[in-house]
Amino acid sequence: MTVFLLVVSFIIDGVLVMALFAMMKKVRQAEELELRQKQVASEIEDLFTSYLMEIKEENRRMGEWGTQKKDKQEAEAHVMESNSKETDETMEVSESKDYTPPEPVEDGEVYQPSIHSQVFELKKEGYTIEEIAKQLNKGKTEVELLYKFHQKSNKKT
Repeated sequence: MTVFLLVVSFIIDGVLVMALFAMMKKVRQAEELELRQKQVASEIEDLFTSYLMEIKEENRRMGEWGTQKKDKQEAEAHVMESNSKETDETMEVSESKDYTPPEPVEDGEVYQPSIHSQVFELKKEGYTIEEIAKQLNKGKTEVELLYKFHQKSNKKT
C-alpha cells in the first residue's frame, strides 16, 4: 500500500512540475508580447512625430510662400496703377499713334518659372520626386501632390 501511495505521489508531483513549466512558458510569452507592443507603440509615436514635424515645416514654407505671393501681388498692383496712369497720360498726348506695349519696369526682378512648371520640367527630364524635392528645396509630399494633381487634370481634359 505504501508503494502505491508513493507512485501516486510521484505522478502528482510530475503533473504539478509540468503545469509549472507550462505556466512559466505562458508568462514569458506574455512578457515578450508586451515588449513587442511597447516597441510598436514607440515606433508609431516616432512616425507620427516625424509626420507632424514634416507637416509643420511644409506649413511654415507655405506661409512664407503665401506672404511672398501677397507682397508680389501688391507690388504688381502698384506697378499696374502707375502703368495705367502713364497710359492715360500718353493716350491724352498721342491718341492717333499706333499701340506700343509698355516698357518693362526694371526693378531688379528676374523671371523665374513657377514651382509647378519647374516640377513638370524636371519630371520630363527624368528626375525622381525625391531629387526634384531636393533641387527645389520643397517637401517630397508637396512635389508629389503637385505632380499628381497635374496628372489628374490632364486625364480629365
